[in-house]
Amino acid sequence: MTSIAAIGPSAYWYLTRGTGTIALILLTLSVALGVANVRRLRTEHMPRFVLDAVHRNVSLLAMAFLLVHIVTSLLDGFAPIRLLDVVIPFRSAYRPLWLGFGAVAFDLLVAVVITSLLRRSFGYRAWRATHWAAYACWPVALLHGLGTGTDTKAGWMLVIVGGCVIVMIVAVVSRATAGWPDHAGARLAALAASALVPLGLLVWLPSGPLAAGWAKKAGTPASLLAAASASSSTPASGTGSSGSGGSTGSSSSGSPSFTAQASGTVQQGSLGDGLAGVDINLALTGQQLSTLVIHLRGQAIEGGGIQMTSSEVTLGTQSDPAQYRGQVTSLEGTNIAALLRDAGGNQLRLVAQLNIDPNSGAASGTVSVSP
Repeated sequence: MTSIAAIGPSAYWYLTRGTGTIALILLTLSVALGVANVRRLRTEHMPRFVLDAVHRNVSLLAMAFLLVHIVTSLLDGFAPIRLLDVVIPFRSAYRPLWLGFGAVAFDLLVAVVITSLLRRSFGYRAWRATHWAAYACWPVALLHGLGTGTDTKAGWMLVIVGGCVIVMIVAVVSRATAGWPDHAGARLAALAASALVPLGLLVWLPSGPLAAGWAKKAGTPASLLAAASASSSTPASGTGSSGSGGSTGSSSSGSPSFTAQASGTVQQGSLGDGLAGVDINLALTGQQLSTLVIHLRGQAIEGGGIQMTSSEVTLGTQSDPAQYRGQVTSLEGTNIAALLRDAGGNQLRLVAQLNIDPNSGAASGTVSVSP
């Protein structure tokens, strides 16, 4: 086994991003058709029942992608999102406000689907009232996507958001101006909203999701921010000390700092359902912190190794082997970086560069530790 694993965004993460974006596009089309009133859009070549069917099917497709988006978010495990966070807004440990907007949009869509499927039981008036209330799910869903999405700063995502906003503006304006001047007050309010929404986004985005430090402002847990920071500062693969000896020292704060030779074993075993675990046990030469244990879990890779989804790292003395605990923050082949902390909150960055015998599972290399 010459390679332990390849760490990176999981397949769930990619599915979450993709399905969320597609769900926003489909929701925009569905709500725009509803706002513009599909009955007014019929033509000689496109009868009313066809447009009604398009509206209904687009709405159901949006719900299907939304469900996949939710399920993959829960399965990904990177962010601490619970099942209750999907339906109960503003109580999540991860970006509570922005994730809460997603829960509100989901609840509104569920109400629309239920009242549509059971329209005869609820009656036309209840169905119509629910539908009008549900139009609010579009701006709420848009805020959710911008506030929690990892692609908000990407140019292609901004183009998609801009396109969705334009579609909604066209739909609102077409509906508000048709039949003028009846109900002029409501029509003027709709036209004002169609102008204020894009202006509000232009003012908010540069100081919000597009600004530096948004992850912290949005409510990302400190543990995830620390892990991301450690990962971004980890030396690239193949760099660092690799001499035959070791060095030791300490920082001005008294935290240990050293580079030491490491030797030990690597074992991989099946956990069932396509999952596997890799256990690395290392002894560090000439150091007080001489015991390093790394547990990796994830999807098994054909030919050996895993696609890591979770980890646990401990570093300590022989009498206290878990003096420092933490998680892997970067993993490329057999080069591992981790962020650890002790009971007092002192943090260490650890980088292990290992060579592994694929036949015996013996491991050797260097381990560098710094505050």
